[in-house]
Amino acid sequence: MRRLWIVLGAIFVAALAVWRFLFRKREELDWRDVPKPGRLIEVDGGNIHYIDEGTGPAVVLIHGFGGHTYSYRDLQPDLARDHRVVALDLLGFGYSERVPDADYSHEGQAKRVVRLMDALGIEKASLVGHSMGGEVAMRVAARWPERVERLALVASVSGDRVPTLPVTPLVKPFLPVFSRLFGKRMLRRAFYDESRLTDEIWEAYRRPSLIRGSMDGLYKIMKHTRKDPRIQYGLISAPVLLMFAEHEKIIPGWMSRQLRGRFPSADVAVIEDAGHLLLQERPAECTAVLRRFLAGRAGPQPASPQAVDTLAEAS
Repeated sequence: MRRLWIVLGAIFVAALAVWRFLFRKREELDWRDVPKPGRLIEVDGGNIHYIDEGTGPAVVLIHGFGGHTYSYRDLQPDLARDHRVVALDLLGFGYSERVPDADYSHEGQAKRVVRLMDALGIEKASLVGHSMGGEVAMRVAARWPERVERLALVASVSGDRVPTLPVTPLVKPFLPVFSRLFGKRMLRRAFYDESRLTDEIWEAYRRPSLIRGSMDGLYKIMKHTRKDPRIQYGLISAPVLLMFAEHEKIIPGWMSRQLRGRFPSADVAVIEDAGHLLLQERPAECTAVLRRFLAGRAGPQPASPQAVDTLAEAS
C-alpha cells in the first residue's frame, strides 16, 4: 500500500509539473519596452510597426499568419534598389501594438493597410501578400482598386472560409498550450528543407509571440474573421501574380485551385525546391519573379496552369 501511495504521489507531481509547464504564463514582454527594428506610426488608434526602404514606385509587403516584417528580410533590400518598399506588421503581429478592443478581422486589417498608405503619403502601390497576407491584399484590391497597381499572391490562402466550431472564451487558455506544443513543428513544416529552420529563425518568429496581449489578439483574429464579408473578386482590376511553392504543405490544394479559377489570366510561377516559406527558402528566385512582374514584363512560367493544378491536388 505504501508503494502504491508513492507511485500515485509521483504521478501527481509529474502531472502537476506538466500542467504548470503547459499553462505557465508565456507572455513576459511589454510591447513598449521591446526593441523594434523599424518605425512606429499610429493608425486608427493602434501603433503599426513598419520598415520603409528605397525610393521609386511603392510596394507594400504583407506577411502571413504568425509572420512579421522579418518574413521579407531577404527580399526588401533587393526590391528597394529601385522601389519604395514598405513591410509592415499587421496589428497584433510582430512588433505592432496589441490593442484589446481593436478589429482583428481581415477586413479590418485591410482598412489599416490603406490607412497606413495614407499616413505614409502612398497614393498607389503594388501589394505582395504571403499566405494570410494574400487575403488581406485581395481585400484591399477589391475594396480600393484605385490604390493597387499590381497584386502578387505568394503561397496565398484563397479567402474562403473553412467551417469551424464556434469560437468561445473557453479556447483562450489553450492557445498558449497549442503554440508551445505545435508552434515550432508547424514552422518546420513550412520549409521544404527543414534544416533551414535555424535557432536564429525560430527565435525571430517566437519572440514577438512573447509580447503581452499576443494570445488575446490571436483569439480575436479567430473570432472576428468569422464575420468577414466575402471578397468581391470581380472588383479586383490590378494584374495578378500567383506564386506557388513546389512542396506546399500548409495551404490545402483546393485553395490553390480556387485562386487559379478566380484569376485565370494571372501570371503563374512555381518555385522549385521550396515549401510554404518560399520567400525564405528561395529568396533569389522569388525576387527575380517579383521583379519581372513589378516591371510589367511577362513573368516566367515554370509550369503550365495544368501543372499548377496537379501540384495543388498533391499538396
